[in-house]
Amino acid sequence: MTNGIYVIDASSLIRIRPEDYPHDIFVTMWSNMENLVKEGRLISSILVFDELMRKNDEIYRWAKENKSMFREITPQQAKWVKQILSTNNFSALVDAKAQGGQADPFIIAVALEKESQQTLISFDKEKTVVTEEELRGNKITIPFVCRHFGIKCINIFDLFRREGWRW
Repeated sequence: MTNGIYVIDASSLIRIRPEDYPHDIFVTMWSNMENLVKEGRLISSILVFDELMRKNDEIYRWAKENKSMFREITPQQAKWVKQILSTNNFSALVDAKAQGGQADPFIIAVALEKESQQTLISFDKEKTVVTEEELRGNKITIPFVCRHFGIKCINIFDLFRREGWRW
């Protein structure tokens, strides 16, 4: 078990959606996820919430009940996104043709952001990005950009392993 902070992508929440991992069967998993939210250790960008809202399914309803985990965009995040998108070829992280918000660079920006003293998150806690995207050569994905900025990147089941969850 760690005491780090996880910045989660929509892909990881969708991977464990209640339609596939029902609340009445995977009680401990959902309870553990909610505890991470309450502890301020499972966070994301508000743009991930917006992505989930467009689906309007069970994982969106869960996200709505745990909306405190979704961080509003801050000026510091906006600066990080600008830096991310102007580095190398990382502008490929966003799809110019897509409608709606582009959460991927903001997930990384949340991980890079130094939180203020007034938040639940302290400066000394390591942030790890949780996504189902994988490294694939030089393809610009969340893990590829995270590696460039020195951020650990894992998938949802690796989060469960790091936390020592069993059920």
